[in-house]
Order: sequence, then structure tokens, then C-alpha cells
Amino acid sequence: MQIIRTTPNESGAYPPIQLWEEVTPPDGFYQIADDCNTSAMQTHAGFVTPTIEDGVVITITGDDAAYQTWQATQTPNLEAVRTAKLAELDAAAQTVITGGCDVTLADGTTGHISLTAEDQINLSTAQAAVQAGAAGYPYHLDGELCKIYAAADILAMGKAAVQYILYHTTLCNHLLTWARRAATAEELSGITYGAALPDDLKANMEAIINAASA
Repeated sequence: MQIIRTTPNESGAYPPIQLWEEVTPPDGFYQIADDCNTSAMQTHAGFVTPTIEDGVVITITGDDAAYQTWQATQTPNLEAVRTAKLAELDAAAQTVITGGCDVTLADGTTGHISLTAEDQINLSTAQAAVQAGAAGYPYHLDGELCKIYAAADILAMGKAAVQYILYHTTLCNHLLTWARRAATAEELSGITYGAALPDDLKANMEAIINAASA
């Protein structure tokens, strides 16, 4: 049979259910009916209300209020939260970068270029060709047919891509630095991709971007 203590522990939660091989439960325990759903013991971490009939527990209901009050007192593992946050920020940066950027061409029209690893290789190849003297090179803007773009347009695409990747790589680096030095789980929860950087990190990032632009 399954048995449960007759009283909760000091925190208000019942200790885990136990198995008992005798015919009657020991002192201080109730027998649990065979058809009793005991899942609330797991979902509510022992914060439950048992219904007893003739010394047998027939129902176990989760005590939502007590469980939520207890949850609020639990201190999360800071390093586990930090590890998850670092992975979250890195993934967000990669998504933003590969999504690509807009580019303005020589005739004033704009288009969008994706920047997956393959796209970056193709764009680098196109840049190398025009830098070596080619008057144009085949490429395509997102959603458009491939065509020969003039050297000036290829270079414009390359410049836009470099600036975009530099900005987001630098931003990610600063966000990761912020997450690594965060002292609380609450602070970590507020660090999202695109969140305003602390003043020192903001100033450092601006100096880097300005220097690179110059």
C-alpha cells in the first residue's frame, strides 16, 4: 500500500508518499486508497489537502495558495539562471544577424540582404571580385531575381553587412558581459536582447562603434 504522514512538516508540505508492505499503516501515517490520484504531491511539491474517510486518504488536492507562497521563497540557482541567459542572448544575436539588413543602392532604391553564414561567404566572394577589378557581379536581394549588380552596389552591400554584423556582435558581447557580472537572478531576468545597457557598457560600446565608423 501507499502511505502518507498524517501531518505536514514545518513548511506546511507533506513529505513524499511511501510504500508500506504491511496490512495496516504505521503510527503517524494514513493509508492511501488505491484509486486516489496522487499527482498533486508532485505538481504542488507536497503542499496538498488530503481528504480522509475512515482513516484512508481518498483524495489529494493541491493547495495552490500555499504552493505559490512557498515558490516565492525559493532562491533560484543563480549560476543556472546565468548559463541560460548567456545562451539566450547568444541565440538572439545569431537570429538577428542572420536575418540580415537593409541596403541602399546607388540609384537610391533599397533592398534587404540575408546574412546567414552562406550569404556572408557569397557576399565576401562578390566583394573580392569587384575589388579585384570586376565591373559587376551576380547577386540577389531577398525575394528578388539574381542579377548583375554594379561594383558600387556590391560594395554598398558589403559595407552595410559589415556595419550591421559589427554592431550586433559588439552589442551581444556587451550584453554577455553584463550577464556575467549580474549579481542577482532578478537583474539577469531584465537583461534581454536590445535592453538599454548600463552606463559604463553603453559608453564603451559607443566608443567602439564610433571608432569603427571613423
